[in-house]
Amino acid sequence: MSISEHAGEETAVGDERLERIEERLARIEDRVERGNREGRSAGRAFSIFAVGALLIAFATFIAVAAKLQAKPTRTVTVTRTAPAHPAAAAAPAPASRIAVRLREFSVKPSSTVGRAGRVTFAVRNAGAVPHEFVVLRTTKPAGALLKGAEADETGNVGETGDLQPGRAKTIALTLKPGHYALICNLPGHYKAGQHTDFTVR
Repeated sequence: MSISEHAGEETAVGDERLERIEERLARIEDRVERGNREGRSAGRAFSIFAVGALLIAFATFIAVAAKLQAKPTRTVTVTRTAPAHPAAAAAPAPASRIAVRLREFSVKPSSTVGRAGRVTFAVRNAGAVPHEFVVLRTTKPAGALLKGAEADETGNVGETGDLQPGRAKTIALTLKPGHYALICNLPGHYKAGQHTDFTVR
């Protein structure tokens, strides 16, 4: 084989390789181009989907806002009617017998209104320390009688004296119409709030 033939053969082999390389490059280019087209297509599809989702969300927001504004507000009006005779309905009937319970530090009568004339007080010490029961005729409120460390007993119309815990005593007094204070005046007891107002009619 001559040199020229050998050289021709090598050129033919080289051309063949070059053609194969070019074919491969063309296929790769083709694939890259196809991938780019698919990527652009997928990007457009995603953009369309995102815009659609955003539009749906916005439409829902507008619908909810419109519904909230259109909801009617209800106003409830409460009307209270006064009883025909409030004074008669509220005023307790005057009593001639009153049960009184004494404890730390309160005076609890079964009624705060007594009937003018003879009034009986059934007093019981339901507390844990000694107490007393004093009835004072006064124009002042029961809580406004403090004079020094104790209540001023001006207007005293009767009392039980000291009652030990659990003991009871009944006193009957003749009372005129007016305002009275029922108190315990043992040291510190009146100041601690052991008093209440009482009215006689």
